[in-house]
Amino acid sequence: MNSISARLLSGTAIVLAIFVLLTGLSISYSVKKRAETALFDRLQGLVYGILGATEIEDEQRPVVNDLALPDSRLNQVSSGLYAEVIGNGGMQLWESQSTSAPLPRVDYSPIGEWIFDRLDQADSGDVHRMQMATVWELESGEELPFIVHVVADADLLTGQLRRFDQTLWLTLLASAIGLLLLQLWILNRSLQPLRHIGEELDQIEQGTREKLDEDVPKELKPLANSINLLLVSEKNRHRQYRNLLNDLAHSLKTPLSVLKNLGETSPFKVGSVEKRDNTQIPLTDDNAEDASLPDLQTGQVISEQTTQMQSTVDRYLQRAAMRTPQYLSKPVSPVPVIEKLCDSLSKIYHDPKPEFQIQVSEHFQVRLAEVDLYEVLGNVLDNACKYGGRTIRIASDEPSRQIVIDDDGPGFPEDARDSLLGRGVRADTGVEGQGLGLASSKELLHSYGGDLKLDATETGGARVILQF
Repeated sequence: MNSISARLLSGTAIVLAIFVLLTGLSISYSVKKRAETALFDRLQGLVYGILGATEIEDEQRPVVNDLALPDSRLNQVSSGLYAEVIGNGGMQLWESQSTSAPLPRVDYSPIGEWIFDRLDQADSGDVHRMQMATVWELESGEELPFIVHVVADADLLTGQLRRFDQTLWLTLLASAIGLLLLQLWILNRSLQPLRHIGEELDQIEQGTREKLDEDVPKELKPLANSINLLLVSEKNRHRQYRNLLNDLAHSLKTPLSVLKNLGETSPFKVGSVEKRDNTQIPLTDDNAEDASLPDLQTGQVISEQTTQMQSTVDRYLQRAAMRTPQYLSKPVSPVPVIEKLCDSLSKIYHDPKPEFQIQVSEHFQVRLAEVDLYEVLGNVLDNACKYGGRTIRIASDEPSRQIVIDDDGPGFPEDARDSLLGRGVRADTGVEGQGLGLASSKELLHSYGGDLKLDATETGGARVILQF
């Protein structure tokens, strides 16, 4: 089962079925017990009513006044409610007019004890009976014991309970179906953001969309942000490779030009002919010795240029491998990296020696590969030492996820701050450099979803804001 909706719906259906079953059984049992209790109270009330309608005749036997009976069904034939009074020895002293068949045999019990039970009769069906043994004291002081016996057909109660159970289970079943439909609607609404993300991923795959919409429920926001970061990383990785290939091509232009010019201007061909004034002359023993010196110089130049080209290719391949973002790397503290860089730069720039003020919290962490963190911070701090003054302050702002690097130098020209972040652009051409440090750091931070901005300090110095 690969569908989340199907899993949730089936799980809900199982839980709901168990709940409905337990609820139905509990209600049915409770109603049955309550009905039996109500029947007990009703039959007990009939016994008291019969006792209230009983009088003692001169023959010293109890006589029940039928007109004073508490339930009119006792005077209706086969009404389902019957009563009798039993004296000593099991002799029937009175029976209700509703009685049309022999009633169940009474069980003798101590005076004042109640008996309530259900009897299964093969010929007349199940009945409930209530009996109580009592004794009346006559004026002569003699005691007259007798038993009041009330019987009610169980079919009436059973039918009522059966109809109640049918109504109960139908109601619970309808409620369960309604709840399942409601749950299905809720699931569709709840899973709509996931379906929306799936549709956006299809659009990204087809090239009609660049990233996911970040206006999603807060539970899905980390997922959307992470996917967007990975998409930005992939896009920036391709751009970085293109830039590195452009840099590589630019670096190879000079060696290739040297080799090309060498081939065009050299009077000798490697082989067996000499070229002078567009005339090819075969090399002989007489001129072979004269040709050896230019050939040696030509080979040396070719070896130097090819070695330089191979070194350039290796260097750019290494840079391309090191500049691939690693989003899933664990967060690291920039403090050790900053301390190592400051220590190294203090040895390089010693006249005057820069003073570093590190105010970065130990708890501040960034999710960058350590090699990329070295490159970003190294480029910015190297620029601060090269172009700035003597005091360089490095501070972190944890709520805004920033590291701010200030120096007390002349600062960045206000009208050129944006252009200084371009590749190869330099503000001070009098200092050695290629103008790639800030641009490279900005591109690298962009690949991780961050940014690099240029600003000015309160005293006019340069400020570089690294946004992680």
